[in-house]
Amino acid sequence: MSDAQSLARDVTALTELANRFSQNGRPEEASELLLLALRLDPKNLSVKLSLAEARSQQRLQGGGPSRSVKETLREGLRRNAIDAAHFLGLAHLYAEKGENARATECIEIAKAKSLATPSTHKLHGRLLFRRKELDNAADELAQALRYNPFDREVSELLGRTEYERKQYEAALRATVHAFLLLNEGDEEGVARLRRRIQTLKQILGWGNRELGQVFRERQDHLRIAFDRLEWHRERFLEESGLAAFDTAQVHATAPQRAGRGPLDMAARLRRQKPWAHLSDEQVFALTAAVTEQVHDAGDLVFAHQSPGGDLYLLESGEVSLQRTTGYGTFLLGSVLPGELFGEAGFVARHDHAADAVALAPCQVLRLDAEALAPLLEEAPDLGVQLYWTLWHSLARKLRATNDQLGSFFSTEVTPESFVRLRKQPAGGGGSAIKVEETDKIRLFREQGISRKELATLTAFSREKRFAAGASLFQEGDAGTEMYVILDGRALISKYIPGAGEEALAILERGDFFGEMALIDGQPRSADARAYNGALTVLALDQATVHEVLSMDPDAAAEFLQLLCRLIASRLREIDEKVISWRIMSGERNESVSA
Repeated sequence: MSDAQSLARDVTALTELANRFSQNGRPEEASELLLLALRLDPKNLSVKLSLAEARSQQRLQGGGPSRSVKETLREGLRRNAIDAAHFLGLAHLYAEKGENARATECIEIAKAKSLATPSTHKLHGRLLFRRKELDNAADELAQALRYNPFDREVSELLGRTEYERKQYEAALRATVHAFLLLNEGDEEGVARLRRRIQTLKQILGWGNRELGQVFRERQDHLRIAFDRLEWHRERFLEESGLAAFDTAQVHATAPQRAGRGPLDMAARLRRQKPWAHLSDEQVFALTAAVTEQVHDAGDLVFAHQSPGGDLYLLESGEVSLQRTTGYGTFLLGSVLPGELFGEAGFVARHDHAADAVALAPCQVLRLDAEALAPLLEEAPDLGVQLYWTLWHSLARKLRATNDQLGSFFSTEVTPESFVRLRKQPAGGGGSAIKVEETDKIRLFREQGISRKELATLTAFSREKRFAAGASLFQEGDAGTEMYVILDGRALISKYIPGAGEEALAILERGDFFGEMALIDGQPRSADARAYNGALTVLALDQATVHEVLSMDPDAAAEFLQLLCRLIASRLREIDEKVISWRIMSGERNESVSA
């Protein structure tokens, strides 16, 4: 290594260490380090600027009111952004002089200072392309284009890079991307890129159909990127109090102003509580699967036993979920604005278990299952957020349905046998036993759990054994675990005032139960005990579930789908029991619709 290179590395190391001191609120030490760096390289502009920042921070600490944590963090981000810009500018100077090694060092520092700046990746990609390091150049240019999809120069250079790598399909996509960004008057650019597109089309042996598909895909990509930014711009104007600005001119060329497609729909979805935890990008992605439905009072949104699959969100009005039988029409639940319905049909692809009837004029946002499928496949993070929402929504409905079972009988007389049952001690957590890993893995595979989930579930689940008739938990207990049956059977039951114990389900090998307590932290809504013999279960606590959900998004989405299917199936069973109990109680209700 030459003396000049060694000196540059020393200066860079001192500057980075000084910046860390500054970020930690120690500007005095930072200033001393920067002075040392300046002695080594007196002409280094970046060091001078950093020293000025450190001294400014010293002055701020010397007097005036102390800053909040938020202000301190914002100041740190601002300094990093300024440093990144300075290092990028320095990198450009070195690149113009042909000092590519020093330019690259400055680029790496700029990247570390500001992770999402396209300019650093763009310059790095250009330098790597010149050095014929084509694989790395393609990675850098692709990253730059992800950060700024409207940079024609980057997309064109990426196309050239991919061509030289002999990645002809990728080269064609990047070149088409660049072609779509050309200005209308750039005749020379149009001719140049058109020739490249034709050449790549011939190399690939494609026809007009395949080429047209690439054009449509790139057009959709750019349109979505533009619409998303337009939506952010409008929200910024509204939140900044600038909405009074005459925006009519901005949208004068948009004939569809009354319903501006994705922009309007994204704004409407953002206002709904179920999507509050989604990022703006995820909300915007959902718009591709959403259509609006308007219903008058008395209209059927969907009918009992009609094919399920789609998901519904009530935007305004009220919807009744009800079942018509030979004994009358019975209410299963009501949907208010901002609530989801149709979840069970969506997660399990069951036919609808009830009629959904508009009780008042309604606006419903329908999420088409077929349109959602490719979105969730392309963005598994979105799938995790969607199924997390459905998990909680289904759990709330299951609790509400369970509570209905206690409302059918007026008498409060409790059978003595059931009193004795409820007074027996709980199983004390069950006795710990050892189950072979192969048995656990076989069980989970039977339930369709993915390979990625197996490692966590088998490693963290704890085996427990309960004697015949022993209680695992009782209604009202605090819930901290969910269970999977490995051997034996479990009775899930609920005490009905005036009627005694009602069996809700008898579960066997592979069935899950107790999962609701992990969702909402509420007390147990039913009893569980070993039924007709000893019971062996695998217990999964909250830490285990969170471990699964912290895995890669594909695995987490699969796990949440599994839990949603479980609750949907349980909800369907309890709905049937609610109808049976209403009929048995003598209730008659010929019409529940408005």
